[in-house]
Amino acid sequence: MSDRRGVTLLELMLVLAIIAMLAAIAYPSIETMYGDLRVQAAADHLRGRFALARSRAIEDGRPYRFAVQANSGAYRIAPDAPEFWSDSASGIDTDETYPTPLQLEDRLPEDIEFQTPQDSLATALGGWSTLVVFLPDGSCSVDRVIRLEREGNRPVEIRIRALTGGITTQVLPMGAGQ
Repeated sequence: MSDRRGVTLLELMLVLAIIAMLAAIAYPSIETMYGDLRVQAAADHLRGRFALARSRAIEDGRPYRFAVQANSGAYRIAPDAPEFWSDSASGIDTDETYPTPLQLEDRLPEDIEFQTPQDSLATALGGWSTLVVFLPDGSCSVDRVIRLEREGNRPVEIRIRALTGGITTQVLPMGAGQ
């Protein structure tokens, strides 16, 4: 018997081939898991934005509108007044009775889109669809269910209660009916 101190090239290649096969088998499940986490992170992001709009409505003593562009990840938060939602206005509030308004335009992360309900109110300018208006008393204009989807991952539903302004999320099973 000879006393060897290393590994042969054949042994090294065999170990690398086994590692590559295991990685190829594990990759799809890892990608699905991270995709589900991305959708959940987008839902958490959106919950935070709803809470921000609701708290600003309470603080400022005026309604705040949350609107989205259908089948995209774009959303907008601003006071529910014509000067903030028409293309012809400057977007500057000239009324001295209110504090500086919150005006925020943003997008959901990555390729996650809003699936807007058919009863949302589309505005004429800018293509924004109003999902909900948060009122100064902490409530909101209507009960609303918003669905976030990413192809190949489980969708998440976000529910907003009109009476309380409360926000809850629920992860739906794959293939859940729309």
